[in-house]
Amino acid sequence: VFFYRSLTSLLSLQNSWQSFLTNSGGIKTVNELYEEFELKSESRVRDPLPPFGKSIELKNVVFSYESDPSRKVLNDISLEIEKNKTVAFVGESGSGKTTLVNMLSGLLMPVSGKILVDGVELTEQRVHAFRQMIGYITQEAVVFNDTVFNNVTFGAVKTPESLERFWDVIEKTALTSTIQQMPAKEDSMLGDNGVLISGGQKQRISIARELYRDCSLLLMDEATSALDSENERIIQSNINALKGKYTIVIIAHRLSTVRNADVIYLLENGVIGASGTFEELVAKSPRFRKMVELQEF
Repeated sequence: VFFYRSLTSLLSLQNSWQSFLTNSGGIKTVNELYEEFELKSESRVRDPLPPFGKSIELKNVVFSYESDPSRKVLNDISLEIEKNKTVAFVGESGSGKTTLVNMLSGLLMPVSGKILVDGVELTEQRVHAFRQMIGYITQEAVVFNDTVFNNVTFGAVKTPESLERFWDVIEKTALTSTIQQMPAKEDSMLGDNGVLISGGQKQRISIARELYRDCSLLLMDEATSALDSENERIIQSNINALKGKYTIVIIAHRLSTVRNADVIYLLENGVIGASGTFEELVAKSPRFRKMVELQEF
């Protein structure tokens, strides 16, 4: 009897030990994760950055990921984005477009080289202030299950001033007639993930939201790639209407989206292969010309 009772206790002890080993591995993993978070945490010191007034400049920027430091994703990139100009980056997958837009949005910092905002170097202490200047539009528009007004203003208190500002950005994104025809106008609900409006309208809501924030730099990362041709044409018309009024950076595969850009940079394996207007690149860059020929205009 004693033996069997002891055996039951031993089995219980064994189960407890196995449970401890399982949980200790999880605890170790969580601790390692916390250590990695702490190691890669951003600076808690936040220095101010003057408002963007003239240009953003990249000087000899080099970037490589820690997982493969020998491979330079961006290699000696130097360019200037002037205020109220439309600049586009094109290139094949893996050419460095996404890394470059992540750098321009303050998510990545150069391994070497500098990013200057009106001549002031962008540091880890100034990156928070820099991000406040940026409006970011992706191919997947984010729309909340809320009213049109709250989606655009992020729930701002409705006052005569905020309403005037709301209708101003709605006009700039060609949504005025659409919203005026809704049952409750700006107080109309858009449904979960904007199910009650079209893909093109959702994208324009996203653009209106960033314009309402009065951003200094509008980044459009493949903003029309998930849309059909008709909605792409409408969004392109909106972008053209904003040209000269905002600083716009476009990352695109569809070259029709960047046809009217002031400057287009062709990225090839992390370097700038060519730059110029659409017509200039067609004339002088065989690779760009081939990209144009492969796409329908």
